[in-house]
Amino acid sequence: MEMVNDNVLAEIKKLGAFDLEACYSCGTCSAICPLSQDAASFPRRMIRYAMLGLEKRILAAPEPWLCYYCGECSETCPRQAEPAALMMALRRFATRKYSLGRMADAIYSSLASVFTWLLLSAVALVLVLLAIDPGMNRREFDFQSFIPLDPIHWAGLVLVGFIVLVAAIQVWILYRNLRSGPGVVALKAGQAAISAWKALGESVVQKRFGECDDGQWRRLAHMAVSWGFMGMFLATIIIGAVDFNWLHWPRWVSLVVGSVSGVVCSLGLGYYIYLRLAKKTAVGKYSHPSDWVFLLLLALSVLSGFVIVGFRFLGLPMAAYAAAVFHLVVVFDLLVTFPFSKFAHVVYRPVALFLAGLK
Repeated sequence: MEMVNDNVLAEIKKLGAFDLEACYSCGTCSAICPLSQDAASFPRRMIRYAMLGLEKRILAAPEPWLCYYCGECSETCPRQAEPAALMMALRRFATRKYSLGRMADAIYSSLASVFTWLLLSAVALVLVLLAIDPGMNRREFDFQSFIPLDPIHWAGLVLVGFIVLVAAIQVWILYRNLRSGPGVVALKAGQAAISAWKALGESVVQKRFGECDDGQWRRLAHMAVSWGFMGMFLATIIIGAVDFNWLHWPRWVSLVVGSVSGVVCSLGLGYYIYLRLAKKTAVGKYSHPSDWVFLLLLALSVLSGFVIVGFRFLGLPMAAYAAAVFHLVVVFDLLVTFPFSKFAHVVYRPVALFLAGLK
């Protein structure tokens, strides 16, 4: 007999699904959703699970990770129960439950999140200040004279190692939960390969996003943010490889890749920030604070990178160094919380798509 958790509904309401109890299960939301096909039922089944406190079934369902949050279900709901907000609240709920040691609670709890971001920023600032070389080149911007390569190298290895290790453990927790759900079939090499290929394709081009009424612009914006961030990450790898003489490329290659990717990412971020400020769609209607923090950190990391380049070309090395300190702190905050924040869906979603394709 399945256990009922009486606290589930209260937890989900705190994460953004505060109108859930208005639902009288008419099924309009599932009828209108373009993703409600085959065994998937968006989002009616998830509403019932939440109302009944069926935590195990919520955590075993792929739907929260497959939803594109287009808002059509909320727009057509006769009771204004905001089923779209529920799907995002369930994603936050699952992120907290899947996280190692429930560390994601520090990101999604209102009071704890403020303390967490301040603490992380303070730690990052202290580490950066300790790594600064007082004998830096003050005549022109030279990052290697500002912070030697060794501290950057070791800090990067430790941070990447932490992210990969924690993300791998949490993906295993997600996988184990989703494999415990209904309709699970034995893994077969042929079917698994096909499902993996489809999951990869959907993660990259997000074709089903276009099935939503207003999905094309949001699809382009989402891809701009995703591809732009990956491009900036690639630029960081290139400059690191050049600095350590692993690649013998001119440094401007990294600058061009990073700048183009930064512009692309900024355009996508600008569109999403506009949607949230305009509050005309489901995306902006009930934004959770954690969504705003993620968007702002990502935007600040991009903009501070451009500020560094601007000060550098204006011949203001000390201003560029100060901007670099700010940039490193913001990037640290963004990356160290990767497995516990909204960023986690970058790895959770492809896994959910893969397993959903096996059913």
